[in-house]
Amino acid sequence: MTHELPQTTDLAVFITVIECGGFAEAARRLGAAPSTLSRTVTRLERQLGVTILRRSTRGIEITPEGRDLLQAAREIVERTEALADMAAGSRAPRGPLRVNAPVPYVLHVIAPRIAEFHARYPEIDLTIDMTDRVVDLIESQADVVIRFGALPDSDLLQRPLGKAEWRLVAAPSYLDRVGYPSVPTELASMEQVLFSAPAHINILKFHGLEAPVEPRAAVVATNGEAVRHLVLNGMGIARFSGYMIDRDIAEGRVVELFQGRLDIRPLDITALYLTRASGLRRLSVFLDWLENMP
Repeated sequence: MTHELPQTTDLAVFITVIECGGFAEAARRLGAAPSTLSRTVTRLERQLGVTILRRSTRGIEITPEGRDLLQAAREIVERTEALADMAAGSRAPRGPLRVNAPVPYVLHVIAPRIAEFHARYPEIDLTIDMTDRVVDLIESQADVVIRFGALPDSDLLQRPLGKAEWRLVAAPSYLDRVGYPSVPTELASMEQVLFSAPAHINILKFHGLEAPVEPRAAVVATNGEAVRHLVLNGMGIARFSGYMIDRDIAEGRVVELFQGRLDIRPLDITALYLTRASGLRRLSVFLDWLENMP
């Protein structure tokens, strides 16, 4: 007795239904009727002999069997697409690409230039998720995640995207009010806008000084953009990565203090992705674009 194998297109529909959280939104994305997608999932369940989705008036819920299928389906679809990319040869990269990156990196690196990427690769359907927490690639449904700093050992593939130098800055309005420090130790009498986490961003170590300088805390914020706006509005000094604050420095909204004297290692910027996604041309050209961004 032979069993009918699921079609790759049906698996792709199932993935889209899960990513969209239901049939209605998936139907809008795919340009199909919700009933058609529902029949596709029913066909998969019949072929596999398991229930992969529980349906109710409140929506859908993926079953444990459905979660196992989702992981396998993504691998099958991505490998099929990679083969299609190879067969396409010189054809422009196309298809969906989901990127997960920290909020400041999206706002200050990706967003200002994304129109350029879209113009170059109009057939790549890019989705960008922003989060500052560590995420699981499979649970987050991302093809690639961008992360900073030292990374734990894992089976994920890594691609370095560069390094970000640290800057210590303050708004001109704040410095006009409290005075411009002439040596780093004078920062101790000033106020600092603090990141709630990670705590190491608040440490101010300088070449030639044995101990960090510890200004008074002006306010604590849980979000990097909140810290930036508090500094722009004269609340105190703060330490930022260059990609986040260099434009503000160049346009005079903040002043860099003690340039080149911070004794802090640059921040590694790394792309992480699963082995199964490594053959996707759309991922490769996106990472090339990020790495070569001026």
